[in-house]
Amino acid sequence: MEEPKEPPFCRVRVLNGVDVMEKVLDEIKRVVYEYNSRISEKGYYLKPVHRVYKKLSDGRVRIYEYYGRYWWRLERRKGKLKWIYVSNIKPEEFPEFPPHRLEGISVIREGRDIIIDCETFDKLKDLFTGFSVERYE
Repeated sequence: MEEPKEPPFCRVRVLNGVDVMEKVLDEIKRVVYEYNSRISEKGYYLKPVHRVYKKLSDGRVRIYEYYGRYWWRLERRKGKLKWIYVSNIKPEEFPEFPPHRLEGISVIREGRDIIIDCETFDKLKDLFTGFSVERYE
């Protein structure tokens, strides 16, 4: 007999999970800032998270956060500095950046809660020890 499996879109809501994500991101940012100081003369910068903001029909704001390595460069256009997205692939001439535990994951932030898929939650569940978690449909 076949073992039961999670539905393909299993997600959970971690109540007040934003605090933990911000704490881990702060640790990653310190390393990113040191790294950026080494490569800044080339005009490129590494950002550890990309955020997309979406206003829902009921007025709430949902933030989609994508963690990884996002390469940007600064350009001066019409006298103003503009951030230009380059790639999520490191330029060959740059040194390697150390891997981090949030790399490659994405979460949804609603208020102070985090919505995350079950597989990712299982990888990071030690971060959320003691937090209330509920199934999210």
